[in-house]
Amino acid sequence: MRKERRKHPRAESDLTARIQWTSRRFDGVIRNVSDNGVFVCCDHRLLPGESVRIAVAPTDCVPMVIDAEVVWSRILRQKEDRGFYGIGFRLLNVCLTKTEA
Repeated sequence: MRKERRKHPRAESDLTARIQWTSRRFDGVIRNVSDNGVFVCCDHRLLPGESVRIAVAPTDCVPMVIDAEVVWSRILRQKEDRGFYGIGFRLLNVCLTKTEA
């Protein structure tokens, strides 16, 4: 068994995330979360150092908006004309959004 080298423990997830990068928006799935980062799978390639805004609306929880920076990005599998990527993001700012009652 491999020794865990990560600094922070991870919580598994299956949340849909709306990612905004420059003027583009696309969906991804958050696969795990730590104190300072998230791992997202999506079909858009992002490069280390790029900044994004991630919107998440968990069921029975307050929606949140996350400003994050790409730390690493890997292709997980190649589709016909596109790839499917795994991306590690560092959290920069997390903001809970207000909902109208």
